[in-house]
Amino acid sequence: MVYYEGVKMKSLESRGWIIGICLWLIIGFLGIKASNNLFKGASAMMTEEIKSLLAYVLEKNEVAFQYLGYSGVIIRTAQEAIIIDPADKIKEEDIRAIPLGAISLILFTHDHYDHFHPSRTLSLFKASGATILAEANVINRLKGEIPTDKLVVASPDKPFQLGNITVKAIKGSHVGPIMLYHLTIGDLTIFHGGDSDYVPLSGLSADLAFLPAGEPSPTASPQAAFNMARDLKVKVVVALHGSSRQYQELEKLIQEKMKGTKIIIPLAYSINRIKLD
Repeated sequence: MVYYEGVKMKSLESRGWIIGICLWLIIGFLGIKASNNLFKGASAMMTEEIKSLLAYVLEKNEVAFQYLGYSGVIIRTAQEAIIIDPADKIKEEDIRAIPLGAISLILFTHDHYDHFHPSRTLSLFKASGATILAEANVINRLKGEIPTDKLVVASPDKPFQLGNITVKAIKGSHVGPIMLYHLTIGDLTIFHGGDSDYVPLSGLSADLAFLPAGEPSPTASPQAAFNMARDLKVKVVVALHGSSRQYQELEKLIQEKMKGTKIIIPLAYSINRIKLD
């Protein structure tokens, strides 16, 4: 009798385990489904945000940008729209939302994975028809895939001009070759530091600077970003390519030592609109 009750108890325990596993599987399935729906919703929202960004009516002293992650940004001014270092951070369905001709120029600082993605770049080109200005290794990887008249090697010795955009390339300091960009678009000046260590920029100035604070770069750091900001006498700094701790460190440096300069720490895929007086 005791043995029978033991078997009965074991049977009940087994049933309990089976029911528990089934419930766990059902909950997991529902969780995955909810996550997929959330992902689809977020993706659709990003598509709408890109459309909105490209449709903004901006004043001549305004800039709007969407931060993509790492050092990737879509930048809009009253005259032009450009993309810098998008890597694979714009999804294929979002790329299809970009109207032909809406993007004038796509720039790449170098060919590391967190800045450049070959197949996604090809998709961006097919959607936008934009000219691509990039460090030589990037251009070499795109040859044969994109018409040569749309590929331009960035050179520090030769400023590049396209419509209202003038780009001066500056050699950065990184693991391998990297180009940093100083852009003049109409009356606005914009700098992008890729994920470079500090290089002297004292001969330049900028209204807006996208500066790398660190991770996962082995060369970028809050101090290096601050030094570039100080050289540029920049009005607004956008911190990117770093950790929360590094952003806070850069923010502290800017607030303590460049009191007239504003710093923005953007959320991924957020859109910011700035008036540069």
